[in-house]
Amino acid sequence: MFKHPLENPSLAPFGLTTQVSYRRLQYKPTIQFHVNEERMSARFWEKHNRAGALPPLPVRTIVHDILPGQAQCNRIARGDFVFDGLPYLTRDIVTLSSIVQWFGTNVGREFIDGKILNPGKGYHPSREFVIKLDRDNQHRDMYTFWCHRCTGACRDKSRFRLLLDGPCLHDPRTVTERDKAMVDGLMRWLGSAAGRNYITDYRARRDRAWEAASQRRRRTFEIRKNAA
Repeated sequence: MFKHPLENPSLAPFGLTTQVSYRRLQYKPTIQFHVNEERMSARFWEKHNRAGALPPLPVRTIVHDILPGQAQCNRIARGDFVFDGLPYLTRDIVTLSSIVQWFGTNVGREFIDGKILNPGKGYHPSREFVIKLDRDNQHRDMYTFWCHRCTGACRDKSRFRLLLDGPCLHDPRTVTERDKAMVDGLMRWLGSAAGRNYITDYRARRDRAWEAASQRRRRTFEIRKNAA
């Protein structure tokens, strides 16, 4: 169970996400030698937002530097809690952490790792993830997909469900303008030097985890082979 930042030393506690994301964190694969990348991504995000981590913390940069730079109305006057002297809204933390956790899915991995084809004249790497978001929004409302909050409609089994949406009814009315601003802020942070360093470190950790899983698999098969 997650602990709110008032109780937890991290500004982005593991499990403080939307209901859908939290349910996925509870998934326990039956496949041997598996790496749960969603849990890894969530833990990595939690670690980098802890008090005492190398500053500035990602959430702090997004909420208090990037968002107010986009629009003055994005500035927080009063929050739900204070962390290291600055106010924050719990909903903002939930939004950011849910998206970062999603990067551990197969589609999320492609979003992070995939290359932009024909970026065009004047392209700058700092806009990579802003462009990816705009590209994906042409096929699906990513704001609603990422920021969806469950309502009673999600539990209404009489409603038709698209397989892609699982058990939830993704209603754009559950998403606020603040949620959208948080998504945009995260995309801009990911394209910054700090965001790119974060992604590089995460990929290295992810690759080491899969290599360790492969080594365990090879050792297990070798033991079984010798025992046969």
